[in-house]
Amino acid sequence: IAYNAHDIDDGVRAGLLDYEQLLAVPLLDQLHRDSIAAHPSLTGRRLLYALLRGLIAHLVDDTVCTTGTAIERHAPADAQCVRQLPALVGLGSATKASFIEVQQLLREQLYRHPRVWETTRAAQRVVSELFVAYLDSPGELPPAHRERLPVETAVVDYIAGMTDRFALREHARVLGPGPLTARLS
Repeated sequence: IAYNAHDIDDGVRAGLLDYEQLLAVPLLDQLHRDSIAAHPSLTGRRLLYALLRGLIAHLVDDTVCTTGTAIERHAPADAQCVRQLPALVGLGSATKASFIEVQQLLREQLYRHPRVWETTRAAQRVVSELFVAYLDSPGELPPAHRERLPVETAVVDYIAGMTDRFALREHARVLGPGPLTARLS
């Protein structure tokens, strides 16, 4: 829920999503109309924030309600019973269908946006090149990782723990600065 709301916010702020595109999704259009009805003077960023607050509240409320109903219906006696039941936590079917539409909008209009793909491909190269560089020169790893075996697992674990910025700094340190790290930073 939070990731999708943040992705909408990030997409609009980055100019990759237009607010009008959001309104093509019935749930977001309804939340927009609810926001305007509650706060007629809202525009721009504040209107977007109101819509996103409404989205989060709607999805959380539905999850709590749907989960409570499932727990009451199944009345599991203990954790073992819960493990044997179908998932108890989730969205109701109507809200789930609406949320899938939100996710489809994000996938089609944001995650597959050419600028996002370009950055994703560059980031994949950074990770791949770091992996090969660390395998070729395990001495570049910090001592705690250098001593772990197999070295492939140590390298994977080390890279997996990196933030984006740290990965870029490491790429420049290990492989030298170049157009790839300059484009991503």
